[in-house]
Amino acid sequence: MAHKKTLLATAVVCAMASTPSLAQTDAQELQMLKSQLGTLLERVEQLEAKTQDAEARAEAAEARADAMGSSMAPAAAVSSGNDKIRVSVSGHVNRALLVVDDGEETDVYHVDNDSSSTRVRVIGEGDVSPALTVGTAIELQLESNSSFDVSQDRESVSGDSVSDRRLEVYFDHDRAGKLWMGKGWTASEDSSEMDLSGTALAGYSSTADIAGGMKFRDGAGMLTGSTVGDTFINLDGLGRKNRLRYDTPSFAGAKLAASSVEDGAWDTALTYSADYGMGSLASAIAYSDQKNNSGQLNGSASFLHNSGVSLTLAAGERDNVQDPNFVYGKLGYQNQWFTPGTTALSADYHVTNHAELRGDKGKSIGVQMVQNVDAWATEVYVGYRNYDLERAGAPLDEVDAVIAGARVKF
Repeated sequence: MAHKKTLLATAVVCAMASTPSLAQTDAQELQMLKSQLGTLLERVEQLEAKTQDAEARAEAAEARADAMGSSMAPAAAVSSGNDKIRVSVSGHVNRALLVVDDGEETDVYHVDNDSSSTRVRVIGEGDVSPALTVGTAIELQLESNSSFDVSQDRESVSGDSVSDRRLEVYFDHDRAGKLWMGKGWTASEDSSEMDLSGTALAGYSSTADIAGGMKFRDGAGMLTGSTVGDTFINLDGLGRKNRLRYDTPSFAGAKLAASSVEDGAWDTALTYSADYGMGSLASAIAYSDQKNNSGQLNGSASFLHNSGVSLTLAAGERDNVQDPNFVYGKLGYQNQWFTPGTTALSADYHVTNHAELRGDKGKSIGVQMVQNVDAWATEVYVGYRNYDLERAGAPLDEVDAVIAGARVKF
């Protein structure tokens, strides 16, 4: 704008120079020209100020957009039918190849990995007040050939593969806690499965997930009616059911939950998680009771050191006629050796007693690897597991399983 002022002043001077000499110019005319010049200069200053203000507003708008993560606000991917509720859609697809050697035959299965089944969820939430949120969750599982269901005589699992995981509403208050109603996690769900190793996709305390439908063969090589899923358990609470559940607020990382579950069952759980100077801890202990289960106590804990080394332990016992119990341990290590993301490695050991028959003893060892590809929201994994079931008077062949696949999140 400064150069515009200079040009304007020069033009005015030239105009004045083209007139008769000042001595011959009428004083009134001179005064009029000065007045016009002053008016023009004032107008230029006003335009300059206006332009600078507009530029400042544009810069401020750009800074706000950058702070929000984009120079242009993107259109909402999902809109709600009610402007009081915000909606989000998420989920993942998890497909794998499963190779199983049952002592007599080796077969390949195309499966959905039951360790984290393919699913889609819709979450709707609205803020009643700064402290209170009301929400709803719909989550469906879509499994084609679940790794827990396929077997030697059932390579393709037909029928309806869509099932509900969560159909619930909840009220979450910062100081009063959270109340859940409908089908979803009971208080004791996941209490045997605290795992910070980063390898749960390929193997965790529920060791039967990757090959649960596989049947053991007897000494003559014939298939028995006993499956991996029947004989290797982790007593993980009451699962997902219709219930009324309440969670207290978190107190220094500790949270207490209890639920009244359908068919007269109930459970309670205490969880604790924290970050320390040397690493992170996640833990849980739960008690559950149901009609066919006079009482069950189980829990787990996992610690991830800043070095990448992790240790995970889980155990549980059910008090009934058979008194089944289990113990599980895992040692893991994770690091970012490659640009795509963290690589996690682990080895574990699982012992289950009296799961199907009194006197049964199942032992399982496994090794796992999960490679994160952050740019694709993808995890690629491979895991090996051996299942050895000891049964009095009935020698059984061991089962070896290898699973390799990928989970892509959206």
